[in-house]
Amino acid sequence: MTAPAIQRRSLPPTGAAVQRAGAMAAAKLGFDSNPFHGIEFTPAFVGFAAYMLAIITYRFPIGTAAMSFALLTIPLEKQSLRLPAVAFLSIALVSWAFLGMTMTQYPDLVVDAVSNFAKVCAVVFVASNVITTRNRFRALTVGSIILWGLFPIRGTIFAYFVYHGDVEGRAAWNYIYSNPNDLAGLSLLQLSVAMGILAVERRKWVVLGTKLAVALLVLIIILTQSRGAVIALGAFGVIGARKYFTNVRAIFSVLVLAGLVYLIAPDSVWRRFSTIKNATKSDAALYDPETVDLATRQDQSSSEQRLAIWDVATSIISNNPLTGVGLGAYPEAHYVEAQKPEHKWLARGKRDTHSTYLNVTAETGVPGLLLFASIIIITLKESRSARKRMGKIAPALALQLFNMEVGLYAFLVAAIWGSYGSMVPLYVHLVLMHVASTLLVEHVESLQPNRGRRKFFPAPAPAPAPVMASRSGEASA
Repeated sequence: MTAPAIQRRSLPPTGAAVQRAGAMAAAKLGFDSNPFHGIEFTPAFVGFAAYMLAIITYRFPIGTAAMSFALLTIPLEKQSLRLPAVAFLSIALVSWAFLGMTMTQYPDLVVDAVSNFAKVCAVVFVASNVITTRNRFRALTVGSIILWGLFPIRGTIFAYFVYHGDVEGRAAWNYIYSNPNDLAGLSLLQLSVAMGILAVERRKWVVLGTKLAVALLVLIIILTQSRGAVIALGAFGVIGARKYFTNVRAIFSVLVLAGLVYLIAPDSVWRRFSTIKNATKSDAALYDPETVDLATRQDQSSSEQRLAIWDVATSIISNNPLTGVGLGAYPEAHYVEAQKPEHKWLARGKRDTHSTYLNVTAETGVPGLLLFASIIIITLKESRSARKRMGKIAPALALQLFNMEVGLYAFLVAAIWGSYGSMVPLYVHLVLMHVASTLLVEHVESLQPNRGRRKFFPAPAPAPAPVMASRSGEASA
């Protein structure tokens, strides 16, 4: 009797072979193509893209209309609607702020602020449900760098070097970018997006344009002369360097960039940064006109004023620990509190807190701060978890996510000295990190569909091939 033919079937690669194949797939995942080809256009996605155009450039007053259109058409998306943690906690924060509106002494101000923050929640919800594919994510990140280059970056560089439209020697532009501290903070976030793009993109014009944007963003952060942002930029470099310390080309590029920035930036920039070490001191000798120049005395006065403002803010928090004074009402509450004799006259007036954490706590109480912190912590935890689990299989995508994560860390450092709690770009960045984490996990699982499931759902063994008896076999039997 003739033996049955052996049935052979190809087995999927395992171990190192899977990792190599996955790394190659992640590195190439269409990143050598035009980032604006192959986008799945829907009405909601178009509305959100138009909103991003409005909030980056501030040249097209279509933000509210675009977001309203996106909200109305989002049920038309193919995927079912979802509410990730970043969106849920943002809604919880605005709900808590709404509750505080009923207890504030400044209801008119709080109503407007809560309404504006509710729009931020809408942005988070829409972004979470329209940035659902790798092509959309690519288009929005690369598109944001292009818009930043054409408007905030170009405008700031021209204003500083050509038109001399600075703020007491500090770089600034228009609209939300008119405050040097805010411009520096937002530039940190965009710098991390640009670094993420360089980790994955292979299209030549995208790489070259993004490298130029990185260099100019670093220069702008320096030219704003924001001491908090420069400390944050240092943190960016220290945290991010561990991924690049073996990359000779990257190290050389950083050294060249540092040299160019040093040569381009005026002496006033470095003089202002030299006062960082005295930022927490209140020494009469620092105001001696015979030994200290006028510019340095002004910088020291600015630092002492910030400390006096923080003293007022902590008093307001201790008096309103549960619900705060109401979202958007801090300047009015500060004006009243600063009149008390125990506070320095430097803090008088309708001031800002000059600190995100003090601002959020003073306006929404300790519960509001905990909700705000939860949004940040959960997003970072989700990002870190995705990188640790999938980094070896998709290193390029994991590095992109890491760079965005580092940018958020740096932004949080800068937030010690700047009030960024209600800024839309912060929440857009958090959504982008959430989406990048989700897409990373989905990509790796598509490479290994049985990853993590075989223990509980083993694949059924293939049925044995039936033995076909031959006619001669039947006769001999």
